[in-house]
Amino acid sequence: MSNKDKNALWERQPGESAKAYEAFASYRDFGAERSIQKVSQALSKSLTLIKRWSSEWNWVERSRAWDNELAQQAKAAAVKRVRDMTGRHINIAMQLQKKALEALAALDLEEMSPKDIKEFIKAATELERANRLAEAELDRDGHSTGDGGGPRSLADAIMEAYARRKEEDGQC
Repeated sequence: MSNKDKNALWERQPGESAKAYEAFASYRDFGAERSIQKVSQALSKSLTLIKRWSSEWNWVERSRAWDNELAQQAKAAAVKRVRDMTGRHINIAMQLQKKALEALAALDLEEMSPKDIKEFIKAATELERANRLAEAELDRDGHSTGDGGGPRSLADAIMEAYARRKEEDGQC
């Protein structure tokens, strides 16, 4: 445990009695509903004593520091969850791209109609255009300056072409 952790405002302070700290912890843990009256009632202590401890041990500032600490922990946990999710999504996307490229390479040109070829070219150029436009919208820090619509995914384009081909095969 670092010195910063040992001296955190929401922890027991040097010279603070166990009973005074218990009262502060009760106050701190009431959260948004905290009040010295609630502490007085919860611990069956006089309101005068609780007011004195609150003033002497700076409960308002210490509770604010505790609330800030909880908010920082929640934010850090949320950022970690988003990073983990993004990593998982990237792995899935890479696997899907590999499979799509394998399927594309396995296509027999003899079995493709001119319309199939046209649809593949159209999908490929749309993807290239969308990605180049998205790339051009990035500011110097790598943040998008556009509307957030973003390019269509390779998987979407392939699935659309595949569905069109299946529909045409069923109609012939």
